[in-house]
Formats: sequence, C-alpha cells, structure tokens
Amino acid sequence: MPKAIANANSSSIRRIAIDGHFLDEVQTRLHSDVGSKSLSYLSAPVERHHATEDEDGITLKLPAVTALQLFNDGVLSADGRKSVELTVAGRLLGAYFLHWMHTIPGDEFGGPVLLRFGRQPAKKEQTHEPNAWVKALVPLKLYPKGDWDPAEEYWGEPREPIEAWAKPIIRRGVRPMYEMEQVLPGADPEDFDSDPILEANELKDRRQITRAKKLLESLLVKDVRCLDAHAHLGNLAFDKQVRTALEHYQRGVLIGELSLGEKFEGVLPWGMIDNRPFLRCLNGLGLCLWRLERFEEAEALFMRLLWMSPSDNLGVRFLLPSVRTRKPWTANG
Repeated sequence: MPKAIANANSSSIRRIAIDGHFLDEVQTRLHSDVGSKSLSYLSAPVERHHATEDEDGITLKLPAVTALQLFNDGVLSADGRKSVELTVAGRLLGAYFLHWMHTIPGDEFGGPVLLRFGRQPAKKEQTHEPNAWVKALVPLKLYPKGDWDPAEEYWGEPREPIEAWAKPIIRRGVRPMYEMEQVLPGADPEDFDSDPILEANELKDRRQITRAKKLLESLLVKDVRCLDAHAHLGNLAFDKQVRTALEHYQRGVLIGELSLGEKFEGVLPWGMIDNRPFLRCLNGLGLCLWRLERFEEAEALFMRLLWMSPSDNLGVRFLLPSVRTRKPWTANG
C-alpha cells in the first residue's frame, strides 16, 4: 500500500528536497537583462509539497511553477537517465530517476503536478504516456537568422533625440538574431483555418469563455510548450483574475527561458511570427506585475522585452514612464 512520508505535523521535518534543493525554497525567477537584478517570486510553502512512497518508487505532488523552475535550474532533466537524490522529512532516500510528470486528471491546468520517480531509469514507453510532461519539456529550438544591427532599425525621426531606453541597446551593437520554435498541437500547416488558437479567440469573441479555456488547456495537455496557449489563457483571466493570469504568463515565460538558457543575449524580432507567443507571455507577465504594483520587477521585465525585441511592436516603451514613476496600472495604460 502506498504511504505518505511527508505529512508530519512539524514543517521542519516534512520538507522535501531534490539533490539538496528544498522545494519550499525554490523561487520561480526570470533572468533579466545585463546589469539587471533577476526577478523573484515567493516560493510555495511547505504544505504544498507532498510525497507518497510505494514498493515501486516515489510520487511527489508540487506546484507546476516549482517543477518548471527545477527544470530551468537543471535540477531536473528531460533526460530520464539522470538520477537525483531525494530527501523527505529529513530522511535521505537515495538515488531516483524521473519517469514522468503529469497534471492531475480533473484539475484545472496549471494546478499541482505529479512527479514520478523510480529506482531504475524509465523504460521508453513509460516516458511517453498520455499527459506526460517530461518529454514535452525538451527545450524549444532556436533557429539562427543572421545578425540584428541597430543601425538598420528605426529609432525616430532624424531630428528627434534617441529615447533613454534605446541608447544602451544601440550601444550594445550587433547581436545574433533568432526565431523560436513554435509548438501548436492540432494545427494543419496546409490549412490556415485549422489554427486552434484562432478558434479559441473566436470562442472568446462569442463569449464562450469556458469552451475557449478548455480548448487552450487541451493544447497544453498535448504539449506544455505551446506558449501561445499559455499567453491566451493569461489573456482570458487578466481582466478579473490578475493573479491567475500572472501564473499562466509565468509558466509560458519559464518554458521560454528554459529554451533560451541563462546567458542568452540575442534578439527575437516580433516580425518573425514564431517569436510572438513568447513575447506575448513576457508582455502579459509585465502587465500583471505592474497591475499588482510590483513596479521594480515590471520595469526589469519590460526592459528585457525591449532588449529582446527592440522594434517594440507591443508598445512597452510607452508604459515605462508610468511604471518608473510608480503610477498604478489602469485599463487605459
């Protein structure tokens, strides 16, 4: 029979660690640009992490963003051949291999996830079960597209002064340019009308919000790397549930950051369509931080967005003055 091994009354002894990283100390954070501080978010309390042991292995239950951050930090890997040391309630359990990561059936996407660990590396068929995230967390590809040269960009009329936000970007000079792989389950590249994101938007326009949400969540069950689904789920929640929206955007950004790596300094132009889902997630997250009056974090994130996409098709440069002067967010910007 399975037994819970992390349900002691004292939080000091029920803590869970993977390779020495205590889950209640894992902070979801985003790498901001050169010279900026990284953004931090509160870690989930110990009560949100649980472990159950049976004769075949251990199952951990933890928040989705905590799991994503562990992948970003390299603690967990989509390579099922890498073992990790598990510690639960002060007891070192030894080396385990990650077999799969699932959402919980019946739960809203983005709630807790289950991580299954075994004593031996997973067999191939085990890592390809329906709703398994592990194979889906292989980083998105980045396709080189030559160099981006600030001398070829439009920075305003000849007699107008260069805006302050643009000066360090221009001084930085030529940088490599990329297009991020876009994952869109169910889309037929030969049939434009088959786009499930467009279908979800049409449902939203008809005020069929529940159906739109379920369609977007179904895409993430098929492949959690569908960044446009994260962005549009955030859009659906933004007006009335800003914290829920933040979590949707944040998951998309974390997956994108996993693909970029810690030292990415390239450019992701808006004009390359497949970059747009990640840029939308960044923009949405910045708006949520601003709306929650987390001004310093919002400013750092908006600056990162400008560094990544200096053409600023999303109009971030127009928001920065209000963010910097700590002006509260309004629906009109």
